[in-house]
Amino acid sequence: MLEHVINPNLGYDTGMASANNAGNLTDYAEDNLANNGSGQNRYIGQSDAYEVNTSFVGKIYLSGITNQYTDGAGFKSWLRPANRKKVRPLYPTFGSLGDVYNPSNVQLFPHPSLLDCRLYLDMNGTQPATGYSFFVNGYCESSCYTPEQKVLFSDGYAPILDALNARREDLITLTPDSSLDAIQLQQTRTYSYTAEFRDSEHPIIEVRTASGGLLRVTTEHAIVNSQGRMVQAQTLHAGDELLKLDGTPDPIVSVEKTTHFGKVYNLRPASDDLVSNILVAEGYLVGSSTYQNDEVGYINRIILHKQLPEELIP
Repeated sequence: MLEHVINPNLGYDTGMASANNAGNLTDYAEDNLANNGSGQNRYIGQSDAYEVNTSFVGKIYLSGITNQYTDGAGFKSWLRPANRKKVRPLYPTFGSLGDVYNPSNVQLFPHPSLLDCRLYLDMNGTQPATGYSFFVNGYCESSCYTPEQKVLFSDGYAPILDALNARREDLITLTPDSSLDAIQLQQTRTYSYTAEFRDSEHPIIEVRTASGGLLRVTTEHAIVNSQGRMVQAQTLHAGDELLKLDGTPDPIVSVEKTTHFGKVYNLRPASDDLVSNILVAEGYLVGSSTYQNDEVGYINRIILHKQLPEELIP
């Protein structure tokens, strides 16, 4: 703030009231798109329109009420209740070029203790990136599928990499009222795709089932078992059961740990409903990226419940 906004009086009124009666929420622009459309040498990045407080709460918190406070330098800052804090906040990754896929792009790192606002050539913060321009290349979020894994869309299954490249928005998920014994599907708009910026080696879990099915996902990928419980792939064992699209259990015959060198991918629907964040991959019910990031606290909980017998319904 002191480096790029400089003056606390340069904030603007968002027109939205703060929840703690501290006046309307005030935000600050680190720059503007007309002057800097590429995001060069800015920490917020052009994708967030350089809005400092808006970007902060969106990356650190889930939706909720927003309180406003004044910091020691006179700037207005925003906070949300602690119970709305994301288990895995989104943190920016920086590079020397705006194009993350350019082979000349050099990854840059903040100091590990956030000692200053400089960026470094190493993760330990010992080699300052003196003379380098910097850009926000994106925000870190868990990705999961190897590129050939197929996800269900409105016209059938498609490899997730093909779906990402086509920016497909016709994702198939469970309906909010689906249950373990009454699974129903709906078409939902895809909210976002996530992908690794750079090729690297990822630990992969290969799950093979009695029916011949195969899932290849990263260790923390969320999968629905036959009890309707959301579990991580790394906790599965032979003898456990996955849940197929038609609701029938499919016994696991083997679980192998292997690696994949390259990128991994994930996606999420435009819904906050937990059941509607269950997708279909390779014929099995799995969790969207929501369960690895914002809602990781629901891992090991039953998400799909059985319907109550009619005689128990008043």
